[in-house]
Amino acid sequence: CSRDWSSDVCSSDLMAFTVWDYYADPVHWSRAFIVRVLGASVCAASGLFQTLPGKARWLPTMAKVRMIVAATTALLAAMQLDRGYGYGVSGMIAIILTGPYTAIDARDLLKTNLVAVAGLIGVIVAADVNQFDSAGTIVFVLLAAGVSTLLGRVFEASHRRAFLLELEQHRDARTDALTGLANRRAMQERGRVEMKLAKRTGAALSVILCDLDHFKNINDKYGHESGDAALVKAAHVLKASLRESDALGRWGGEEFMAVLPATGRAGAVEVAERMRNAIASSAFDDVKEGATISLGVATSENVDDPGLEWDLLIKEEIGRAHV
Repeated sequence: CSRDWSSDVCSSDLMAFTVWDYYADPVHWSRAFIVRVLGASVCAASGLFQTLPGKARWLPTMAKVRMIVAATTALLAAMQLDRGYGYGVSGMIAIILTGPYTAIDARDLLKTNLVAVAGLIGVIVAADVNQFDSAGTIVFVLLAAGVSTLLGRVFEASHRRAFLLELEQHRDARTDALTGLANRRAMQERGRVEMKLAKRTGAALSVILCDLDHFKNINDKYGHESGDAALVKAAHVLKASLRESDALGRWGGEEFMAVLPATGRAGAVEVAERMRNAIASSAFDDVKEGATISLGVATSENVDDPGLEWDLLIKEEIGRAHV
């Protein structure tokens, strides 16, 4: 019952059994109805309380309050009916089985179920219910709590797997499979974020496009596997030439792009020269003559429209102006 809609779930469960009360005891059902209305009101009030400003930290506590109120209300309502106590067990079980849908995690669900069971046992003892009914109720409630806890663990594991799968899909959609760098889509997203930051801070933003020279000749002479190996090696060397705050991605084919936050043109040209020297001085195992790159630099300052500025930046000079 930790989510905002859980108060409605608890209240609805309580009131839904009014029809069952009428079927079990048409004469005294109205007394049970009053008890259910009071319990449902407490559940609804707890839900409203947790939505107040600054009350979010009360969510787990309110969940336990709702669970114990709902379960004990179902029990007290059943006690108002002739032979209703036996019929009321189903209501308590239904309340407890809603736990997996509303608890934060399996551990929180276990705590909530224990609180609800303790509350029910307290009501049974206080009401001086006969031993046979007491024992039967406790057994059914404990079984329901056990099933609820197991379901909670299953749901949590399922949700965790789904979340990890979603993260993996998100990562794969933004990662170049060959080099492990960010792909074009991810670099577009990163660039726009950095451009917005540049607007807020007033800092310059530079972009470097790196083009591995004569890459078609490498593929033709040494084969595509050697070409792929050269791209992986180039990605590693270029990445090592940048700061941690810089972003490097594969822009497409043999092209790599680096985004340099808070870097003016002079600084970007210096970084580009470092990248060029790093590639030129690196040994490529399958390419005997080594490899070289051409680089283009573009810089944006005094950003006004981040989205438009980014689109203009990646078109300006990149791939044309070499250093």
